[in-house]
Amino acid sequence: MLVLADYNVDLSLSTISRHLLGMLYTVKQTRIEPSACNREVNKQKRKEFAEALIAHHAEGNRVVYFDETNFNLYTNRKKGKRPIDVLPTSKGPNLQIQCAVSSAIGVVKYHTQRGSIKMHENAAFVDEIYDAVKATDVYKDSYADKKIVVVFDNAPAHSQTEVLVPEREDLVLLRLGPYSPMCNPIENCFSVLKGHIKDY
Repeated sequence: MLVLADYNVDLSLSTISRHLLGMLYTVKQTRIEPSACNREVNKQKRKEFAEALIAHHAEGNRVVYFDETNFNLYTNRKKGKRPIDVLPTSKGPNLQIQCAVSSAIGVVKYHTQRGSIKMHENAAFVDEIYDAVKATDVYKDSYADKKIVVVFDNAPAHSQTEVLVPEREDLVLLRLGPYSPMCNPIENCFSVLKGHIKDY
């Protein structure tokens, strides 16, 4: 570990976890990305995404970040108590949370549902995002002649988004480059949300 090398202090993962839990900060589990992560074609797609996003900001378009996450409602911690009954591992489907945020508006739209999100449900939510942005005073006052840019990732539920969402002159669907969730700020929003839920 870097702490041991830099400070000559040996910390266990449980010690680090214990200190982070109280800070409402969570991170995704680390994993080794496949070798495809840094292939030239993927680097090029990430570069094209970044250039397109910078161009939309320069034009003054309203950028909205959209994604979904799941949350298991049935995880509860009973510290210091022994289990009374052996229960099945799952009590039902996870709660799926779809959300869209914008720097000027804040939370634009959110939706929760049990079970997985299908492609047509995802496309319908993108339509709702568009309508919600258009209805805000911020958009009417400052962005009425600008485009709405919806940024989303490469999740399976998004695979047909460009085909299923009706075309509009003032709507741009901008897909993240592969292996770049760090470019979608809503991931940090989900991290804070899950931290608050765990703290509750």
